[in-house]
Order: sequence, then C-alpha cells, then structure tokens
Amino acid sequence: MRAPKPKPAVAAPATVKPRRVRRITAAELEAVEREKVRLSIELHDGVGQHLTGIAFLAKALANRLEAKRAAEADDAEQVVRLTNEAIGKLRALARGLRPTGTEDNALAVALAQLVRDVNQVFGSECLYVADRPVTISNPLVSHHLYRIAQEGIHNAVKHGLGGRITVDLAQKQGAVVLSVTNRGKLDVQRSQAQSESPGIGIAGMQYRAQLLGAELSLEPVRSTVRLRVSIDRATIEGLPRDGEML
Repeated sequence: MRAPKPKPAVAAPATVKPRRVRRITAAELEAVEREKVRLSIELHDGVGQHLTGIAFLAKALANRLEAKRAAEADDAEQVVRLTNEAIGKLRALARGLRPTGTEDNALAVALAQLVRDVNQVFGSECLYVADRPVTISNPLVSHHLYRIAQEGIHNAVKHGLGGRITVDLAQKQGAVVLSVTNRGKLDVQRSQAQSESPGIGIAGMQYRAQLLGAELSLEPVRSTVRLRVSIDRATIEGLPRDGEML
C-alpha cells in the first residue's frame, strides 16, 4: 500500500503590528510652541542681525576692492551674495516658527508664504494651489491648521524623493478642507521606520485635530500620499476665539 503524500505545510497568517502613535500631552505641545516663538525671536534679532552686519561689511570691502580694481572684488561680492541668501533663508525659518495672524484670511496668507519659504530653504517644488479664497474668522483654528500643514509639508520633504508637494485650502459642503499632497516617490525605508516608531510630529497633528474637533487622515495611494484635515463651519463657529496657541 502506497503511503499518502504529505500535505503541504500551511504558512501561519502573518501578524501585522498595529501602528502605535505616542499620545502627546497639552503641556508638551505648549512647551514646543513656546520654544518655537523663542527660537524665532532669537533667529531674527540675534543671528539675523549678526548676518546683516557681515553682509554690510562684506559689501563695503567689495566696494573698496572694486575701486582698486583688485581681482578679489568678485570674491567679496560672492560673500555678499551668499550672506544675503543665508539671511533670506533664516528669515523664512523664523517666519515658520511664529503663529499665524488674526485676520480672516491669515491662514491662506500664511500657507502661501509657507510654500515660498519651503522652496527657498529646501529647494523643493512646493505649490499653493487654492483657487478660491477661504476665510476663517477664528485665529485659534487658523493657527492649528497652519501647524498641521507645516508638519505635513516637512514630512513630505523628508520622506519624498523629489516629488511635487501641493497645499490646498478649500470650502467643501459646509466644511473647510486642508490638504497636503506629495506626488513623488517615497523613501520607503525612512517612511517605514517612521511608521514603526512615529514621533512627536504625527502625534502633534492628531492632537491639534482633536482640539478642533476636526477629522485628520493620511491617505497613501501608490506613490502619492495625502494629508487631509476637514472641519465643519459649524464646529469652527462653536470654538473659542482665544486660548493657548499650542
């Protein structure tokens, strides 16, 4: 009698570890925000003024060398140009650390400036694509949405491989919708590492959304990743206009 053929081994189903996102406290977020404001002032009033002085002295030196027709005049002009570029990038960083304004269109203005600063500092292709003005009368809501967009853009810069980043602010069916989309390829290794051990950035975005009663989602589709935040107008109207800019 022929022995029965052994049945092929059935692989055990792979266990998928649930994504663990560290919860962030209000005290931690408040400390981060205070440090951002402190650094913004220090960069602008400290390092910024120091660089401005260097640029002024370098320009004076370049003028003297030019008057003497010295060959080093071009080198001095290059020092002036590089120093002024550094001042521009430093001011862009300082602006990003400050809260948004209190005007109804403060968020739209801040987002448009943010993408320009990102392009200047990181050399990325970042676009603000909102085609209609969206006003938000609550400065607290504008501030938190701005910080979420800022973190989303920085994640796209960090984990994207040369992809175009678009930022949109729209009014859809009675809700304000903010989206940050990275249309380039992802650095898979770095992205997976962050998924397994997400830091304060993702936790901070989720906490800010919870404070507003907004819906936040991350939607990866092939090589495109979209961060989307939606908050109803009715919810915005019911939120306090003042409070800690966490």
